[in-house]
Amino acid sequence: MIVVGLAGQSGAGKSTVAGMFAERGAACLDVDSVARELVRLGSPVLADIERAFGREYLLPDGSLDRRRLGGKVFSDPSALEVLNQITHPALVREAEAWIASVAGGEAPPPVAVIDAAVLFESGLVRLTEAVAVVVAGEQVQAERIARRDGIPMDEALVRVRAQRPMDEIAARADFVIRADCSLEETEAQVDKVWRLLLSGRGLAAGEGGLAPGRDQQ
Repeated sequence: MIVVGLAGQSGAGKSTVAGMFAERGAACLDVDSVARELVRLGSPVLADIERAFGREYLLPDGSLDRRRLGGKVFSDPSALEVLNQITHPALVREAEAWIASVAGGEAPPPVAVIDAAVLFESGLVRLTEAVAVVVAGEQVQAERIARRDGIPMDEALVRVRAQRPMDEIAARADFVIRADCSLEETEAQVDKVWRLLLSGRGLAAGEGGLAPGRDQQ
């Protein structure tokens, strides 16, 4: 079983691409879902967030005010760093447990995908053997975020621009997949990456992708 990290900025189309890998037989871990579970009401991570940011970032019922905290950390790099220090170690622990569970099953899949916008920042990349990065144009990303989160376009653009630059992320990839084209075109790219993963080729040479391998950085 090969563990693949699936990275890219928010709104790039990672979830769509992860679904395509799942259709081909991969097990997929949605790190965004893991993060939401980690900050559930009464969790230790939520308690740490309250201590770091204050009660005003919680809703009246004590759950996390995601929109308010998001507005804070996407406009304040130091606040984002504080949040990352709280959440990233927990994400890595959860991913390690998931990989062990999948690999230890009766019929492990050929590929296990860790779908994470924070693949590099969190240290999750250390758990992977190959990295695929999903990319899209800034306007497309912002439109997707605005639609998904119900926020204005200008706020969505702030979120896009607050993330690590797309070219910097792509430069660390073994494979780059564009997801601002038609679904058919994206499917074709995923097919090519899937074949290379199963054959064990192209993982350190950028073969089949649009970027050099990580070992060349």
